[in-house]
Amino acid sequence: MSKDILFQKKGKIFTCIFIALLVFLWLGISGINFAQGPSPEEVEKMKSIQIINPHPVFSLRLWLDKERGATYAPGEKIKISFQASRDSFVTLYNYDTEGRVKIIFPNQYSPHNFVRAGQIHSVEGLIDPHTRPGIEYVQGFATTRPILIGDKEKNLISKEFMPEISKNYRTFTNIIKGIIISMPPTIWTSSNILSYPVRSITPPTSYSRIVATSQPQGAKVYLDNVYRGTTPLNLDRVTTGQHQIKLVKTDYQDWSSYISVSPSRTTTVSADLVPFPAYGSISISCNQGNAKIYLDGSYEKRTSANKSVEIKNVRKGYHELLIAKEGYQDWISTIMIVANQTRMVSAYLVPEISYDGSIAVYCNVNGAKIFVNGTYKTTTSSSQPKILEEFRERTYEITLIKDGYRTWVEDIWVYAGETTSLYVEMKEIEY
Repeated sequence: MSKDILFQKKGKIFTCIFIALLVFLWLGISGINFAQGPSPEEVEKMKSIQIINPHPVFSLRLWLDKERGATYAPGEKIKISFQASRDSFVTLYNYDTEGRVKIIFPNQYSPHNFVRAGQIHSVEGLIDPHTRPGIEYVQGFATTRPILIGDKEKNLISKEFMPEISKNYRTFTNIIKGIIISMPPTIWTSSNILSYPVRSITPPTSYSRIVATSQPQGAKVYLDNVYRGTTPLNLDRVTTGQHQIKLVKTDYQDWSSYISVSPSRTTTVSADLVPFPAYGSISISCNQGNAKIYLDGSYEKRTSANKSVEIKNVRKGYHELLIAKEGYQDWISTIMIVANQTRMVSAYLVPEISYDGSIAVYCNVNGAKIFVNGTYKTTTSSSQPKILEEFRERTYEITLIKDGYRTWVEDIWVYAGETTSLYVEMKEIEY
């Protein structure tokens, strides 16, 4: 009997332990879900931001570079990818933890927001190092016409990477709703809303952080002459004190500076890299020698009929090249110069074709003087016309003068390649 009682007690103990484990597991799960769930304020914010097309005919999908539920730290890299199911104009907006709104696409690196159906595009950036902890959101719109990006937005994008366009998401959302909802549902769609928590980071008291950015991105970062990665870059666990930081990028001048790092603080380093002056050259061959060569309107040198002529130290980019020679039609072309390369140019000059006209003067008297635009040419003959040659196509004043006769004046038009006949009957002066 004692054994039966013992077994009964053991069974009760195991049952209690099993129930307790289930309760603890349930509480743990409930606690985790509660900790990760958004606050009522955030839920209200998300609802306010979200704009939905009730009957979309195409879609716009967004996704992050991290798995769902992952967090980001201030100064950390973030990559947002998107894909539209139809050729459209895509605009993406970021709503930060303080309710400000920024345009993140298009941007300085992708200024045109027209995308092809099915193509995957990405926007890479950096969580603002001074961002307060909270939740950030990203929403996009795709339209079949370029509606959301006007001259004002283009100007902001040209001056700043991912510029701020509103300090209050509610005001901005009302503006967007007024634009989007008034359009037919067949020409626009909205994306899913991305949300990601930005956590606070308190570095160890003996270490600090350096956030290095550059324009353009992708510069190699050296801290105290040790390579650490490429911009944008977070350098964690940096000892306090003075450090040398250097940024290196191909085709740009090296940038370096000494910075002082304080305990438990984030130091931001931002560099605008200066490109090296890049030059190429032009090699010109021409069928005519001694023709003048002009580059962007400035005389450079003359051509040679036997060999190519080279123009060195031409800055990379587009240039206008003009080759001119008397008696030949001008040769002109816009050429692209690439750094450290020679552009081969072959110019063929075509002779100018003369299309001069002539004037045949018929007159009833001999010896009348013929003037063209006031210049004496010859005298008339009553038996045959006088032919005046080599006149360009335009208007001329013809004057005939003879003593005892009235002066005769008439304007005529001479046509290229033709003879214009002029019949003059001079009358005697009656006294």
